[in-house]
Amino acid sequence: MRNGFYIGILNSRGAHAVDPTGKPEKELAAKYRQQAEEVENARYYRFANTLKSLADSYEHEAERIIEEHRG
Repeated sequence: MRNGFYIGILNSRGAHAVDPTGKPEKELAAKYRQQAEEVENARYYRFANTLKSLADSYEHEAERIIEEHRG
């Protein structure tokens, strides 16, 4: 179920313009990292890990976009 949630969140973004600074992805990463912290404080550790994975995914995407637009 958590994997379905993860995929659903990624897919819910749909088509979007790519900002060469990676700012939107960094903002999403911060959002999901904050939510992970709140969920973890409520002792939903596995769900918090899923949210942390989302944050990590968006951070990696931001890095990839920035690197792609440098070269």
